[in-house]
Amino acid sequence: MKKVSLLMLVAMFLFAGNLRAQDAEVLIEDNFEAYTVGNKIATEAIAAGNEWWTTWGQVPGGSEDGVVAEFDGTKCGHLTFGNDQVLKLGGTSSGVYDLEFDILIPNGKNGYFNILHEFNGTASTWALESHLHMSNASTSAPGSGAVQAGGQDATITCVYDEWMHFRLHVDTDADLAQYYYTLPGEEEEMVLEWQWSLDSQGNAASRKLDAMDFFPPLDAATSEYYLDNFTCTRIGGETASELVFNPEEINETIEEDDMSSVTISIENNGTSIGEYSAWVDYGVGEGGSNAENISYATDYVSNPSGLTWQSDVPVNFEVASLFPATAYGNSVMGTYITKAAYMFCDWVDQAGNPSPGLEPGTDVIFRIYGTGTNGKPGEILAEKTISASDIATSETELVYTIVEFDEPVALTGYDVYVAVEMTAATNGTVMTLDGGQAVVGFGDLYRQNKGAFLSITENAGGSNYGNWCLYMVCEGSPVVGGYATLDKTSGSLPIGGSDEVTVNLSSIGINEGVYEAAVKFVTNDPANPEVSIPLTLTVTGVSVEEVMGEAYNIFPNPTSGLVTIEAENINYIAIYNSVGQLVNVVKSENNTVDMSSYDNGVYYFNIVDNAGQNSLQRVVVAK
Repeated sequence: MKKVSLLMLVAMFLFAGNLRAQDAEVLIEDNFEAYTVGNKIATEAIAAGNEWWTTWGQVPGGSEDGVVAEFDGTKCGHLTFGNDQVLKLGGTSSGVYDLEFDILIPNGKNGYFNILHEFNGTASTWALESHLHMSNASTSAPGSGAVQAGGQDATITCVYDEWMHFRLHVDTDADLAQYYYTLPGEEEEMVLEWQWSLDSQGNAASRKLDAMDFFPPLDAATSEYYLDNFTCTRIGGETASELVFNPEEINETIEEDDMSSVTISIENNGTSIGEYSAWVDYGVGEGGSNAENISYATDYVSNPSGLTWQSDVPVNFEVASLFPATAYGNSVMGTYITKAAYMFCDWVDQAGNPSPGLEPGTDVIFRIYGTGTNGKPGEILAEKTISASDIATSETELVYTIVEFDEPVALTGYDVYVAVEMTAATNGTVMTLDGGQAVVGFGDLYRQNKGAFLSITENAGGSNYGNWCLYMVCEGSPVVGGYATLDKTSGSLPIGGSDEVTVNLSSIGINEGVYEAAVKFVTNDPANPEVSIPLTLTVTGVSVEEVMGEAYNIFPNPTSGLVTIEAENINYIAIYNSVGQLVNVVKSENNTVDMSSYDNGVYYFNIVDNAGQNSLQRVVVAK
C-alpha cells in the first residue's frame, strides 16, 4: 500500500518532464507511521511537530478527531461517523500543487472528502466535494461515487476493502484544477477538470487553497473509512504576479461640455495570474456638516416585504447593498460614512401569531466593505457589533436600528458595501425589504458562508421583494466628482497577458478649472499591492455646445416626454445627467427619445452619427 503513492509521484514527475526535480517541494507528507495506534490523529500529529491536522471545530483530541489505526500491517488514520478531520494547507493563492492520498472503505460503508477555498467552520467555502459509495450528500450508492466541483458533476467507480488512490491537481496560477483517480490495479484517469476559482456549486470564489476535510457523513451504521499516504507537493518554485501599468500619470485638457478618454494598459510579467480592482479616487472635502442618507430603499417604507429562512436550525447570513461611485456620485463624494442603519421588523404569520426573529443571545454586526472582486467584498473598513436584544422595534411604526462607527470611512470614489450580519432563529423572518422595485445585484444582496454576494431577486424564483431596508449615513463636505469613470473596475490577467482600462473624462456639468484625482488599483502583486496613477483634468472655457449647437434641432426642449432630433444617419445617442454620468444609450429608427421616465433636470445628448462624428446637445426635462 505504501508504494502506490510513491509510484504515482514518480510518474507525475516523468510526465512533467520540463520541470526540474529541485523545483518540486513536498510540503506535507504523512503516512501516520510516527504516531501511536489508538491515539487521536491531530493530537499525535501536533505532538510530532506536524501542525497540519485539526478538526472542523478546531478541537484536537475531541470527538471530531479520528484515531490512529493499524491495517494490513501499516499505520493509517481511521475515521468513523462523528469524526471531522481537517488538514490545513496554508491558505495560499499562488503556486501549483498536487494533493495525493489513499482511502479504503470497508464493505457496506461510505465516505466523503472535500477541498476548501476557505476554512472557517460553517462559514467555509467548498471548492470540491467527493462522495464515495454515495450518489449525493444523503444517498448511499454502493460501487459508485459522486464528484462535484466548479458547478460540474462526475462519477467514479468505487470498491470496498481495497485502497483507492486520489490525486487532486490545483494550479492556482492558471486557475485550473483536476481530479485524478486510480482504481487498484488500473491506470490513473482524470475524472474532472474545472476552473479553480469557482466553488463546488459553480459560484465565484477565490483561488485560495486553504484546507481539506475528511468526513464520514451519514450515520454510525454506514459511514467509516481509512486514510493513508497523504502528500502535498508544490510543483515549481515561488510564484507571483508582476503587474506593470502605463502611463504613470494622466494629464488631459478638454473644453467645457466635452468628453475625452485615456487608456491605461496593464501587463502581467509575473508567474501567476494577476488580479486587480480599480476606482477613481477624488479625495475628501474639507469641513462641512452636510448629512445624507444613501439607500436603494424607498424613503418611506409603507409596505415592507419579509422573507423567512426555511430551516430547522438557526441560520447565520449577511445582507448588503452595493454602492458604486455612480450610485452616490456628487451627492456625497468626499464625505465620510459615519453610520449605518437597518430596519428590523416584528412579523406575524397568516394566523396573526408572532414569527421568530433573531436567535436569542446572538449579535448583529454592521459592516462597511471596500471594493472586492467576483461578487465578494474587499477588506472590512468599519465594523460595529450590537446584541440582538439592542435592536430598535416599535409596535406602531417602522423604525431603523442605527449604529455609529468608531472610525468614519472616507468615501472617495470606490465601490462600497453596506452590510449587516445576523442569525435568524429557526424558521425566523428577519429579512426586511422595501417591497418596491429591486435594483438587482445592488440593493438586494445576501450571502452565507462568507462567499460571494448573490441577488435575492435572482435567487428567489424570480420574485421581486425590493431592496433591503438598509442605508448609510454620509457626513462632511462633498467634492466635485463623477468627471472620470472607468469602463471596468476589476480584471484578471493570465501569465504574460495584458488588459486595458479606459478612463472616460467628461466636463459636462462642471466649471472651468483644474481638477485632481487618482486612478487607484488594488492588486495581488506582492511588490505593488496598491498602485495610484495621478489624474489631472483641465477644463477650458470654450464650449463644444457653443461650437456645434446648431448641428441638430431638438424639439420640444424643454420636454416632459418625447423629444425628436432632426437629423439623418444617427448611429446612437448617449444620454448623460448633469454631473456627467452616463444614464442610457439609445438607438432609435425614428430619431425620437422618450424622456418621460427621467427626473426633472438638465441632460446632455451626445449624438453620434454613422461616420463617428458627435455633437453634444443640452436637453431640459420639466414636467
